[in-house]
Amino acid sequence: MSSKPSLRLQVPKKGTGGAGGAPSTRSGPGIEVLFQRAHEKLSRFKAHLIVLSGKGGVGKTFIATSLALYLAKKGLRVGLFDADETGAAVPFVLGERNAEVLVVEKTKELLPLESRYGIKFMSIEPFLPEGETPLLWEGALRTRFIVDTLSNTRWGDLDVMVYDLPPGTGDEVITIAQVIPPPRFAIIVSSPGQIAESVVRKAIVFAQKMQLPIMGLVENMSYVDCNGEKVEVLGKSTADKLAKEYDIEVLARIPLDPAIRRAHDEGRPIYEVAPGSEIDYTLAELAERVYGLLRVMRIL
Repeated sequence: MSSKPSLRLQVPKKGTGGAGGAPSTRSGPGIEVLFQRAHEKLSRFKAHLIVLSGKGGVGKTFIATSLALYLAKKGLRVGLFDADETGAAVPFVLGERNAEVLVVEKTKELLPLESRYGIKFMSIEPFLPEGETPLLWEGALRTRFIVDTLSNTRWGDLDVMVYDLPPGTGDEVITIAQVIPPPRFAIIVSSPGQIAESVVRKAIVFAQKMQLPIMGLVENMSYVDCNGEKVEVLGKSTADKLAKEYDIEVLARIPLDPAIRRAHDEGRPIYEVAPGSEIDYTLAELAERVYGLLRVMRIL
């Protein structure tokens, strides 16, 4: 038997302006115990892909969800964890705006949400009382929610778990980097231009300092496809420069395409919205590249 979970977020009454309370698990196990439980549960998965960037607005959620969708299309069992708590968007991009989390009454485990494309996912968004409710938690509470949710969700057996991280190198990013067991890999998302380049450098150095292996760099919004000509409308690509400087691979250059907006508005993958297009091809190539690297390392 399963049911809706009791209010995991102790939210204020309607009209008070935000979800500012603590998780109801605050009086439960200590954070060290939750870290150990999460680490043990996540160790059952074959691979972990951590999508991050030092900068906001580069399209981490789009890359993370697209990677999950295209890997699932290849037949892999894929999970997707939305760690961007103050800007959670995964349920919207997957077309699951009204998804509800259920809890197993006997074990008190959470059942992951599941998209119609076969991806198991979890996000803080379904726990909030209203769509416009902001999350007003300090870092310690956001950390606890991430670790508690990862440790208490009945994920089942997954081939790959993809993590959509918030911008920067704050509490949530540090928590994910600490709790996720190997084999784990960072996929750094960038965009053209000097501002993005300077901030993405910090994400690369962060991953190195956290001993988080970098699988490669994805440059999003890299160009616009104009009848076969690649026009760099947002500025000169910095992907090769960064890759050479830090000895990492460029996994993909994703074009800027109106199909992205339509995909997000409709909650559908690019391979349905714009099949056979340049952006469909590049996203499929990204998934194939990631899959191939995991195969070479004998992880899949």
